[in-house]
Amino acid sequence: METGKEAIVQQYFGEPHKQWRVADLEQRLVAGGCSREEAAQQAVLAYDGYFSRQMKKKGTKVLIFLVCAVLFLARILMMADKMGNVKELSVFLALTAYTLVQGLIWSIQLFQLKEEISSFRDLRKL
Repeated sequence: METGKEAIVQQYFGEPHKQWRVADLEQRLVAGGCSREEAAQQAVLAYDGYFSRQMKKKGTKVLIFLVCAVLFLARILMMADKMGNVKELSVFLALTAYTLVQGLIWSIQLFQLKEEISSFRDLRKL
C-alpha cells in the first residue's frame, strides 16, 4: 500500500464506529484518489487484517469467557444437590449469565464483521 492509502486506512480504523462497513472504507479510498477496483481490493485487504487482529483479541476473550461459563455451570450443578447456600448459588448463577452473555455478544460481533467482509466480497465479485 502507498502511504496515502495507508494513512486513509489507519485513520479509518483509528476512529470509533458504531458499525464497521467495508464500503465506507472503500469510499474514503476512492475519495483519496484510488480507482474503484483498487479501492475495493484495498478495503477488503485492510478489513481482513482488522478481522484477524480482532479474532486474536476478541476470539481469545470469547473462548475464555465461554470456558468460564461452563465451569460456573458445572459448579452450579454440583451445588444444586446440596441447596444449602442460596447466596453462593445466586452468585454463580449471576457469573454464569454474565460470562455467557458477554461471550455471545463478542462472538456475534466477530460473526457480523466476517459477514460484512464476505458480503462485500460477493457484492464486488472479488
